[in-house]
Amino acid sequence: MNADFAHLDLSQAAQYAVDAALLPSLMETFAGSLAKERIAIESLLSGDDAAAVRMSLHSLKGFVPIFCQSALAQEVIQLESLGRKESMDSLRPRLNQLVTQLLALENDVQRWQERYQRDPHDPGLFPSV
Repeated sequence: MNADFAHLDLSQAAQYAVDAALLPSLMETFAGSLAKERIAIESLLSGDDAAAVRMSLHSLKGFVPIFCQSALAQEVIQLESLGRKESMDSLRPRLNQLVTQLLALENDVQRWQERYQRDPHDPGLFPSV
């Protein structure tokens, strides 16, 4: 989207929202889902429950590409695919890295929401589509 939000890209989300007035509600839903799945993956990293990690990755795959830069979206998609055939031990380094990236995305979302609360008409918050 812009330099203020290195991981957040709302150009697709704006198309889903149809109206810019709906984007804050969409962001609220996204923030909750993102945090839930990131926490789940993070808590599962120390174990061997690859199926549970895959479920969280599958959930992320459904909505993260709508809100983030394509590189992060591609990583989620690749990890979800690899999770079907690779062991947790082999995926753990990339999953740790993904958790860090998801946390950075969460921080961008939080900053977006804070800026929106301060000025709901801030043009830097809404992509031009």
